[in-house]
Amino acid sequence: HELDKIYAKAKNPSQPPVSLHGQLIWREFFYTTAAQVPNFGTMAGNRICLQIPWYKNSEHLQRWRNGETGFPWIDAIMTQLRKEGWIHHLARHSVACFLTRGDLWVSWEEGLK
Repeated sequence: HELDKIYAKAKNPSQPPVSLHGQLIWREFFYTTAAQVPNFGTMAGNRICLQIPWYKNSEHLQRWRNGETGFPWIDAIMTQLRKEGWIHHLARHSVACFLTRGDLWVSWEEGLK
């Protein structure tokens, strides 16, 4: 593989999962899983998805979407997403964690809308 040849020439290449190679492995893992698991993109009917009793707080969800949480890092990311239409994947991870596991405990399906 060409990627392996490039890594072989590098003096101190990063290793999976941090490396590009590792990122590609994760992408392919999730692609393969999604192809084999019915309803992979939803909680309902997804046999491998833990069914979590999420909070239903429309005010918190709206503040998250608008970048008005009071957490500057989260608010800046959500503002960038709204204004520019994209955010870095690490920023995406931050706002997703804040929504689902951080302070809000709101379903990722609500954040997807």
